[in-house]
Amino acid sequence: MPMVLLAQLSDTHFNMGARNNERAERVMAFLAELPQRPDAILVTGDIADEGDIEEYQQARAALIADVPVLILPGNHDDRGNLRSVFFPDTSGYGPINQSHTVDGVTLALLDSSIPGKPEGLFDEETYTFLTDLLAAAPADESIIVAMHHPPRPVQSTVCDPIRLTNPERLAEIMAGDDRIIAVLTGHVHAGVMTQFAGKPLIVAPSVSSTIGLEWERAAPGHVPIDFAPDPSLVFHSIQDGELLSTFRPIAMGGWLSEPDD
Repeated sequence: MPMVLLAQLSDTHFNMGARNNERAERVMAFLAELPQRPDAILVTGDIADEGDIEEYQQARAALIADVPVLILPGNHDDRGNLRSVFFPDTSGYGPINQSHTVDGVTLALLDSSIPGKPEGLFDEETYTFLTDLLAAAPADESIIVAMHHPPRPVQSTVCDPIRLTNPERLAEIMAGDDRIIAVLTGHVHAGVMTQFAGKPLIVAPSVSSTIGLEWERAAPGHVPIDFAPDPSLVFHSIQDGELLSTFRPIAMGGWLSEPDD
């Protein structure tokens, strides 16, 4: 099978301000300039900061590419407003679950958000969506599960208390299906690589900011949010059922020129 290349962004937090919009536009411009374009761009939640419809309109204008841009909700998102802008053919506040397949790789895009709450949850509709997707997928397919909330602690004093609250069934599903090669999430505002159910768990850094993990917490109640680092993303290369992931910061100044000989 040919190599499939995915670009994963997360936590863009569009807020009608110029800063986060410019950072997202810079990342999209970087991807558009690549000699080899990704087969799809995945944005793993917290598209908007407050969930206002104007923020999603801003996001829709910035997250433009000539390849599929796949959006799933996070805890800052409003399902109804997100639907009205990105999924205008649907309505309601039920979970926004989707799938996308390219060259033998299927992405299961699962909605872990709970309207009005910061923590994550897979309801029965979402688990049914996933099990039906797995039942229909070919035996030789490579499957990646993507969502916003990590299903296990990742040493984040900010996000661990509001991670996915019911991961046990997901762990059983993943451990029992060799086609599932990884789970991808956002939420933490830090790049993290660990394991869940014996498979790679890869947490994308945020486009908008960085949140320090527990060893960076200076005092009780202190949340170390760093707005200085450049935006960052993760590339995922999948070939013959094997995954290679690489974290890539994107300089706001654009490509550097070639060094002089």
